[in-house]
Amino acid sequence: MASRLYLFDGTAIVYRAYFAIDVSLTNSKGQPTNALFGTARMLSKFIKEKMEVGDYALFAFDRKEETHRHKMYENYKATRKAMPDALVSQLSWIPEIVEGFGVRFLSIPGLEADDIIATAATKFRDHVEEVIIVSGDKDILQLVDDKVKVLRFVSGLTDFQEFDVNKVIEVFGFPPSKLHDYLSLVGDTSDNIPGVRGIGEKTAKDLLKKYESIENIYSSIRQLSPSIRRKLIDGKQSMELSRRLVQLVTNADLELSLESLEYTGLNKNKLRDIFMAMEFSSLIKEFGLYSNAEEEKKSGEQEYKLISSPEEFEGFLKQLNECSLVSIDFETTSLDPHQAEIVGISFSFEEGKGYYLPVGHDTQQWQPDLKEVIKTLRSSLSNSGIKIVGQNLKYDYEIMIKKGIRPVEPHFDTMIGAYLLNPDSRRFNLDDLALKYLGYRTQTFEELMEKNRIVDDISKIPPEEAAHYSIEDADVALRLYRVLSKKLYETGLDRVMQEIEMKLIPVLADLELNGVYVDTERLKELSISYQEKLDRILKELFELTGESFNPNSPSQVSKVLFDKLGLKPPRRTKQGSYSTSADVLESLAEEHPAVEKLLEYRKYQKLKSTYLDALPKLVNPITGRIHTSFHQTGTGTGRLSSSNPNVQNLPIKDDAGKEIRNCVVPQKDGWKIVSADYSQIELRVLAHCSGDEQLIEAFKLEEDIHSLTASRLYGISQDSVTEEMRKVGKMVNFAIIYGISPYGLAKRLKISSKIAENMISNYFSAYPGVRKYIHETIEKAREEGYVTTLFGRRREIPHFRTRNKTRIQEGERIAVNTPIQGTAADIMKIAMINVDRLVKEEKLKGFAILQVHDELVFEVPETEVDRICDILRKGMSEGFDLKVPLKVDISIADHWA
Repeated sequence: MASRLYLFDGTAIVYRAYFAIDVSLTNSKGQPTNALFGTARMLSKFIKEKMEVGDYALFAFDRKEETHRHKMYENYKATRKAMPDALVSQLSWIPEIVEGFGVRFLSIPGLEADDIIATAATKFRDHVEEVIIVSGDKDILQLVDDKVKVLRFVSGLTDFQEFDVNKVIEVFGFPPSKLHDYLSLVGDTSDNIPGVRGIGEKTAKDLLKKYESIENIYSSIRQLSPSIRRKLIDGKQSMELSRRLVQLVTNADLELSLESLEYTGLNKNKLRDIFMAMEFSSLIKEFGLYSNAEEEKKSGEQEYKLISSPEEFEGFLKQLNECSLVSIDFETTSLDPHQAEIVGISFSFEEGKGYYLPVGHDTQQWQPDLKEVIKTLRSSLSNSGIKIVGQNLKYDYEIMIKKGIRPVEPHFDTMIGAYLLNPDSRRFNLDDLALKYLGYRTQTFEELMEKNRIVDDISKIPPEEAAHYSIEDADVALRLYRVLSKKLYETGLDRVMQEIEMKLIPVLADLELNGVYVDTERLKELSISYQEKLDRILKELFELTGESFNPNSPSQVSKVLFDKLGLKPPRRTKQGSYSTSADVLESLAEEHPAVEKLLEYRKYQKLKSTYLDALPKLVNPITGRIHTSFHQTGTGTGRLSSSNPNVQNLPIKDDAGKEIRNCVVPQKDGWKIVSADYSQIELRVLAHCSGDEQLIEAFKLEEDIHSLTASRLYGISQDSVTEEMRKVGKMVNFAIIYGISPYGLAKRLKISSKIAENMISNYFSAYPGVRKYIHETIEKAREEGYVTTLFGRRREIPHFRTRNKTRIQEGERIAVNTPIQGTAADIMKIAMINVDRLVKEEKLKGFAILQVHDELVFEVPETEVDRICDILRKGMSEGFDLKVPLKVDISIADHWA
């Protein structure tokens, strides 16, 4: 008899899972999945580390019906909060997921999970080697004996503390057999069991250690102090009730045999179906619940073909020209489209099937002529009757554009489709999406290289090997398109996908290929100047502090500021040391001039390292320009982000920022830099969405909105508003959009929370429509669990499912900000599409070089400046049907002004 019986307190486990795992975890339908994921993780640990085939397992769960305890005490569990709706919605899946792990699920009307566990432990303890109970409840410890152990949660879901007889004695001071009496005395606040009023844990333990039982305590009551004696006498009835309430049922009719609990392994098909529905890609991968190319090939579901002869090439071209939808994937020698050479191209017209055209492999095998392939693609992929799908198509489009191919607008990009369904996720690569939505494991690029012992040059891979890898990508993208397009339609996101994001791909491809020309000599001069400035600042800093130290070392800065200068540190880091972060230093800036000098040093050092020294290194050797990468999947609101370099973070507010922007110049003589910037677009969107009459009127009359707000905040006329007051008005205007609290505003303005609170109150009095809009938006977000932009972009807000006040407040900020910032982002994207179309229609030479938040920047020949300006005004302001006009400020200069 070497088997063990595992008894899981399912109710406790699921509750714990819900609160332990971030409630923002949802599938693409917006269904909460955190409790299911946490439960699966916990069961996974037992399956892998503790349980073996031949053991027995039972997962007991409470029912919603009342039990005998409710009948004997109507206030039993009355203090418990109602189960969160987000948890209730997951409960129907619990039996499925438990049984998928090969564990028997049991829930019986009238019995709690503890009673099922107590009965099973009593009934089967003599038929197994050991009984192991997994629970967080104290009352279950009553069952501990020489064969029964309890694993109690310590932290999280997989960290347990084992309780055997000795551990119970160590913790409580008496054996498990006395726990029933102990709980009868102290009660249980979680279940609202009263116990004896005034008798706490220490007193109960002391009494039981000395007298061993409740009967002995009461028979010796005259020996006790008057205070304890009175509490025990007055509370005897309550104690007797509690005694019955904490008594575990050990003889229920469970209607099951030990054999029915035998663990025989995972039910992989069931588990795979559940993980697929919940989109638990990490668990699918962990348990190998995926299909792959080898399996599908064996089953005849997959047919990948390498084009290896002229005859096959001709047959393929015929099929390509007749198709209405194709998934495409390019294999190249570099991620830089300016330097990349095409090695091969994959096409998939039908799920499970695909073709690979090798055109640049280092091989003696036959390959189609690249020029012939490009000529064919130039014709077939520009045909308006074809739909192109793929993963991260922007790169493929850049490759095609560089080779003279101008394909139709893409029909579907799986990376962007997945992003629209869950914009706060950060994993949109093909491998993850295949696992998440298809339960399919792709061959990774790293695996392909490792298999062929090559670092990263796919041209060295044999064509047949590359064919399998590349066609799989095209095939998987086609399969994902079928799944994701349906989900987008069901959630109403198909319009955003087709009318904004897909149309934007070729626009961004051109933008990235165009790049930015910078005056590198001027950058070098600025770098030298900044170094001199840094040396001077550092010298002044050391004079102020009275010693030399490394300003980049948090520990040395902390020692100087807090130990030597005696400044009071506001907070510590997670490691326990005093924080010297920017916001901490800013809060201390007025305490000592050295702090302000340190902030100045950090500012110029960051500008120097991030821009002045870094930008020249990013100049492309072929084009002589910097080509940043724009990302459609980088933010939760829909705004574009960028990298290498991050142009969205280019400083613009002060003179230092202007110096760096001024280094962006035209590459050719006789050209200009034209910049078109939306004026206060987010405030205009707020005016439209809120319908506030005062805001709408102000924008229609082209009033200075920041001065107007300042006049309302201070209760003065606009003529009396000073520049400093206007700055406050501006900060409050944007604080409202970003949902900032009075405390946050007070911190930014360095005023008291009371004054900040009054300012916000004055703001809402001035603009009552905004107050109403914010209130209604938050309430609607609470009710529906998401918000949308004017164009239908959607963002889930799971924060309202929690009881965490900080998380809820964060959710409120997101609910207010996302429709405003997201709508502004959508307007900018549509504007980029409009402007690009108008420029191309007129075949102008000017071209876009940057998009930075609310600004579009063009490089334009002097002869086209007026026309480009007209196009920018038209494309950025017309056709949006807002209640207020969209104003575009345009500047023309020899540099980016």
